[in-house]
Amino acid sequence: MSAPRLSGAGRALALTSAILLGACAATGPDAERASAPVVAAAAPLIQAPATSVGQWVDLGHVQAPWLAGDAPVPVSGPVAPTRVAGLRRDDGRWLAIVITQVAPGSPAPCPRATGLHVSSEGDGCLRLRRDADFDRWLERQHGVLYQWLDSRGWTARPRAWISHRVPQAGGQALEAHVLIEPALIEPTTRGSADFLAGGQPGLQWARDLAAATRAAGASGVLAMPPLPFAPPLAAPAAVPVASAVVTAPATAPVATQVPPRPPAPAPRRDRE
Repeated sequence: MSAPRLSGAGRALALTSAILLGACAATGPDAERASAPVVAAAAPLIQAPATSVGQWVDLGHVQAPWLAGDAPVPVSGPVAPTRVAGLRRDDGRWLAIVITQVAPGSPAPCPRATGLHVSSEGDGCLRLRRDADFDRWLERQHGVLYQWLDSRGWTARPRAWISHRVPQAGGQALEAHVLIEPALIEPTTRGSADFLAGGQPGLQWARDLAAATRAAGASGVLAMPPLPFAPPLAAPAAVPVASAVVTAPATAPVATQVPPRPPAPAPRRDRE
């Protein structure tokens, strides 16, 4: 049976009904989700404990390139949300720089395991290099991080490098970098026993940082673990003391006394 043919008025009414139905569909839940504003991801806040060796400074939240160079980069270009904080001494020297980064919607696998990897509980990969600038290691292995810090005047040496990456935290990669004065996490060694055990506080602090990074994926706050040590302050520069020249008081010149000449002997009688 063939469909009935509509008159001109009927066709116009049918077209109007279709437009109204389409408009209703466009204002449904799917359209509301499509028109909702996209909230930009933010790197975790950095919450640092109080310390007596300097002052923590918030260095801002910026878009930056992915700073780790030892694994596939999850983002292209300076688009990774990045937050930075630094510990600055009273004389202006940076004792620590802390960086948190996320790659929105892009997981990032851990790099291949090397001797720098430190065992830790939970997901992610923890790495530690006690002297990051020895043999230009940081510049060669993490050139983007090295140049990015140096261009902002946040470079101080010596420094250790600690990094923990959570490959997938809520659908995105999360990584924290710490460049830190080694004396803040390692004691001064005064003997063989101290030397052998000297690295343990630094290893434990790195593991505490890894746990804080994993927690930051859910909380949005990187709660820095307390620093185990305070670096010894450099001795103040010696101030030269002007030597006082002691001079004798001026006195009147003393005349030199010449003893009188003895009298001439009397002539001998036998020669008179």
